Order: sequence, then C-alpha cells, then structure tokens
Amino acid sequence: MKRVLAVLYFLLFLIPTAVFGQNLDSIEISIRENVAYLTDPARLGRGAGSPQELKVARYLYGKLADAGVTMLSPQDGEDFYIAVQGDTIHSRNVIGIVGGYDPQLRDEYVVVGAHYDHLGTSVLKKDGKDQLQIYYGADDNASGVATLLEVAKQVSAQNYLFRRSVIFALFGAEELGMVGSWYFLNRSFQEVDNIVAMINLDMVGRSGRDNRMQVYTADANVELMEIINGLSGRALSIAPQYTPTDYFPSDHRLFYEKGIPVALFTSGVHRDYHTVRDTPDKLDYKQMERLSEYVFAMTEVIANREGRIKAASRHNLEDTKDNKGEERIYTQSTVDQKATFLHGDEVQFLNKWVYEYIKYPDSAVRNGIEGRVVVEFVVDSKGKVKDIEIVRGVDEELDAQVEKVILASPKWKPARIAGREVSVRISIPVEFKLTKSPTFKIKK
Repeated sequence: MKRVLAVLYFLLFLIPTAVFGQNLDSIEISIRENVAYLTDPARLGRGAGSPQELKVARYLYGKLADAGVTMLSPQDGEDFYIAVQGDTIHSRNVIGIVGGYDPQLRDEYVVVGAHYDHLGTSVLKKDGKDQLQIYYGADDNASGVATLLEVAKQVSAQNYLFRRSVIFALFGAEELGMVGSWYFLNRSFQEVDNIVAMINLDMVGRSGRDNRMQVYTADANVELMEIINGLSGRALSIAPQYTPTDYFPSDHRLFYEKGIPVALFTSGVHRDYHTVRDTPDKLDYKQMERLSEYVFAMTEVIANREGRIKAASRHNLEDTKDNKGEERIYTQSTVDQKATFLHGDEVQFLNKWVYEYIKYPDSAVRNGIEGRVVVEFVVDSKGKVKDIEIVRGVDEELDAQVEKVILASPKWKPARIAGREVSVRISIPVEFKLTKSPTFKIKK
C-alpha cells in the first residue's frame, strides 16, 4: 500500500511539470500567433473605443474562455464611458477568473493584468498626400497580452494548485491614462479589498543589454522581495532583476495607490516606443515564453501563502509631502489634468528637452559607458521642476548630467484637480547609448 501511495505522490508532483512543459515550442508558437493577430494592420493599432478594439476584445474573450477561464465580462468585453478632461473615453475591459480551491482563501484574489489597447492611427502628409500611419504596438503591449494568455492557460490547467483565485484582467484605454484599470477598481469590481497582489505585464518583448527583463515593486516591499529571491533559486529559465522602485506609469500604479502590493514586469522603454516602428519582428518570443513560466510560478506562490503580503506604504507616490509637510504631491494618474510640457507628456519632455540638451561626458564616451538612468522629480503647483532624485543611476557623470538638464527645465503646465493646480511626482528613464547615428544630440 505504501508503495502505491508513493507512486501516486510521485505522479501528482510530476503532472504540473508535464502540463506546463507540455511543449515549450508550442507555447512560443501560440505567443507568436496572438501577437500577429493583435498587430495585424487590420487591427489599426487597437485604439480605445474603435471598432477594431471591439474585435480584439472578442478575440481575447474567446482565448480566455477556450483556456477554461470563467469569464466575468460579456463576450464584447465590459464597456465603459468615462469623462476625462472634458472628453468622454469609451473602451472595454476583458476579465476572467480561475477559482481557488481553498474555501477559506478562494474569495481573495491575485490579479494578473495587461493592457491590450494602443495608439491607433495617425495621418501623415507625404508629397502632398495623406498617408495613414499604424501604431502596431507589438511590444506595447501585444507582448504583455500574449504572455498573460499563456499564464492563464497554465493556471486554468492546474487550478487544483491554487488556494486563492486568480483574476486575468485585460485593460482597455491604458494609453489614455489607465482608464480601464481605474474603472475596474472604482466602478466594476466590488471586492477590491480582497485583492492581495497585482502582477502587471507591460512591454515584455524586447531583450538585450539595454532591455533586460526587470520586475519593479514601486516600493521596498520586503515580502515581495523575498518571493522574487525565492523564485530565483528555482530551476526557472529566466530571472528578472528586482528593483524596489517604479519605472513608468501603467495599470499597476492604480492598484498600488489603493495599497495593493504590485509587481510590474517589463523589459523597458526603447526608441521604438510609441512609434510606428514597434513591430512584431523585433520581439524576443523565447523570452516571453520563459516569462510566462516565471509569472505562473510567482502567481502560484502568492496564491498559496498563508498570509497576505503586507500592503504597500505608498510613500513614494500618492502620499509624498514636502519638507514642511504642507503640500500633498500626487501622481500623473491620480489628477484630473496631467502636468504637461509643450502640450505633451513625459515622452515629449524627453524628446524635446532632455535629449536635445543633455551632454554625453567625454570620459564616459571614451570608456564606453552606457545605460539607463531612472530619475524622479516633482512638477510643483506653479509648474516648476524640483526635488530631483536619481532612482537608479549608471555613472556619477551621467547621473549628474541628467540632474543638470532636468533642473534647467522650463516651466511645465501644472497638473490640476477640480480646477486647482497641484504638484505631481514624475518618473522617467533617460537612456545613454553610444551609436554611430544617435537619435538625440550628444553635446561635447
């Protein structure tokens, strides 16, 4: 009898490996197929509220339902209309759930999310004729969606391993200010207090020295760090670099500001970001396959913990105050009108100011020093830039150049809440890269 039980236990532990490792080549093929659909020119860039977005929502609904995920949204997605800065934004979320097996914990949730919208199209004048430009959004964020779909398949196939329930959330209108995730947290989902963690997949398709896979927790969350460190000891084929800060605004920000622990997986911003050059041929599909394995493992660990992860402190974002404790500092995602630079966002600031006037130090050029400096700063209620902080540095001289050029910034148009001008904290990545044909000016 003992021998029979031993064989049964062996088979029980063998099954998950066999299921997940059913055929890694088939996982990569599936990721490629889903990216190809999302970035097909017929999708016209998946603009929020467009007929093409509706088709994508139906497609994603079908993919999750076919994987055995119980769908919480209708086949067309849960559509919504939100008034933002005088405009009405129309989009839709696609939401599904895999129920946990533990009757004591199944009403707590791990959310795995990714936004599926992108910038849509624009019209460019060329030789006096209108030419349609399609923003394919392969990395941003077909890569995250395709990876999420693979995680959903594996969680659904092995639902007997998960004590807590896992929600798979495909958000619309992220590019318009994370509107889909705001709607989910504030209007749609009624059990926000029972969300124990949110894992966000946003721009996970690039690789190489300048686009290593990283996981950001928006704050120094010791328990999340321990989970990530523990996963690094497993026989997983990818080990994202842990960083206890935030990287860029995305859907995880709104969860974080609700006190929910978050983990943003991303391989980072690149020069094709928000351009028509963000195409599927530039993605590392093997990396996305490996990331799906890692996220599955992380979701399982969080879902099976005895206790909840300690809530984020939020001191880096919503509740930051100045030295006198008088002024509340918001984030770009929590204001009615964002702070703007020359009528644009942070990308405009990078392109029209930082990369125009930054100097690449001679010594760094001679020594071949490259990298990405992540910097935070405050745009106060009068539009002045202050409180500059290097969150992740590369080299003393490069860091100093970033501080210098940001400190010299002209005034921004301040953010507003209910018509009142307020201060906001902004985080941007500044990339130093030595190339023969740089896309920004290197001043000597």
